[in-house]
Amino acid sequence: MRFRKSLYISTIWLLPALFVVIESLIFLPRNLRNNGFIPYFIIFWSIRALLAPAIVFYTFRFWVEYNRVFRLVLVQLLGFFLFSILFWSISYLLLNELIHENVLFGGQPGESKLRVFSLIADNSLSTNIVVYTSTVAFCYIYEFFKRNTEANKKANELEKSLLVSKLEILKGQLNSHFLFNTLHTISSLVVRNKNEEANEMLIKLSDLLRFALKENKDQLIPLEKELEVLQLYLDIQKMRFKERLEVNINYPKSLNDALVPALILQPVIENSVKYAVEPFKDKGKIDIDINSEKEVLSIKVKDNGQTPFHTINFEKGIGLMNTRERLEQLFGKNFNFRILPNKNSGTMVDFELPLQLSGNGKM
Repeated sequence: MRFRKSLYISTIWLLPALFVVIESLIFLPRNLRNNGFIPYFIIFWSIRALLAPAIVFYTFRFWVEYNRVFRLVLVQLLGFFLFSILFWSISYLLLNELIHENVLFGGQPGESKLRVFSLIADNSLSTNIVVYTSTVAFCYIYEFFKRNTEANKKANELEKSLLVSKLEILKGQLNSHFLFNTLHTISSLVVRNKNEEANEMLIKLSDLLRFALKENKDQLIPLEKELEVLQLYLDIQKMRFKERLEVNINYPKSLNDALVPALILQPVIENSVKYAVEPFKDKGKIDIDINSEKEVLSIKVKDNGQTPFHTINFEKGIGLMNTRERLEQLFGKNFNFRILPNKNSGTMVDFELPLQLSGNGKM
């Protein structure tokens, strides 16, 4: 990369020589094109282009951080001195005869070598300062942006890593919360000698945990898969409540590929079971309505619970609290999550998420 940067800088310092040639061809009469000034300037700028990679190498080889100003100045003064000695020496070797033979440079026949050398130094010093400091400045500007880019990249990677870790923790809390409730149900079945039901529930639970703990690697999964996993949970709960639990899922099949957070519905349904089914002897009814409008996926979970809405402390529910936090981590502010009283009785949980489709779907 540094070699490539050096070539870029060399090309830049060759441009003045090219401009001199073009300007001479356009504006100078033919009889004046052979004067010594044209090769003089071409040689000067060609040497600067030749030495530019050495400036880049020196700057990075003896790199001094930005905040160490005194040391930076000393190192670059030494670098400029070495650059100048090389430049003047090469220029003298190439231009000695030209300057001796051409009165345009103020030289005289038999001029001393020291006089020619000082003439070259005097005519090039100010431009050499500009070339050297510009090349060094380019190196520092390049390094600044490179470090800034790398720092931003690392920060983004760290933020992404922390986000994934936090989402995994939240999912783990959801999984464990459900696990404890289910194991309690299985324990109750065993105590009541309902071993076949307990065994069937264990099989359902193992299938659900296999997805939650092993198969599920993505934060977003197709809705079809989410409902398939939810059905495992519902089967477990229906074995517990029998005819007391009725669940209706209504959605167009065209949304099968819509992406939703994995295991996002289970804690919401669990909340409905807790407040709409478990406390009462009458049938608890849960309706899940999923639709889309424009670029928004709408999910409504409604129950017919008899517990007065204003008496339910939703802030203490770990499932709903973590659900909201997961949505915030995944979508930022680009989502809605509301808990509202249902029209007649019970509760409605309303999701509005960005509509995204998996690779199998089409927008």
